Amino acid sequence: MDVIISHKTDKRAISQRGFTLVEIMIVVAIIAILAAIAYPNYQRYVIKSKRTDMMSEMHNIASQIQSRKLAQGSYSNNLITGLGGSFPRQGPTLYTISFTPNPLTAKWSIIATPNPNSQMASDGTLSLNYQNIKCRATVCGSDDSWND
Repeated sequence: MDVIISHKTDKRAISQRGFTLVEIMIVVAIIAILAAIAYPNYQRYVIKSKRTDMMSEMHNIASQIQSRKLAQGSYSNNLITGLGGSFPRQGPTLYTISFTPNPLTAKWSIIATPNPNSQMASDGTLSLNYQNIKCRATVCGSDDSWND
């Protein structure tokens, strides 16, 4: 018995495979929609993170105020020397730190005012007082409600 081998080619096997322009445009549109949703959420996360960093720095400053007050025995003019100014200390300034009243008394507050030329400009002023009450704009509390 002889076997006959056919040399016919199947046209379907030779046809090229790939993506059409419409398929590629659909994928690009889906990626654009996902990016449009994700980017604003990412920006809010970055702002909230920088606000939390500033409030952490304000807690550090409050601890230094209390330590200096204990060491000196009273509130004095030089109690806040070197504690105010720009935050962060390196890189672009996001906040300016100030104190009320100046010179400090037993009822002090630390105020962080956003730099008007930074991404924090519309975030509102932060404050921390001697009772550990934190405020952002008009929202105050001793828990994390100021950071919503």
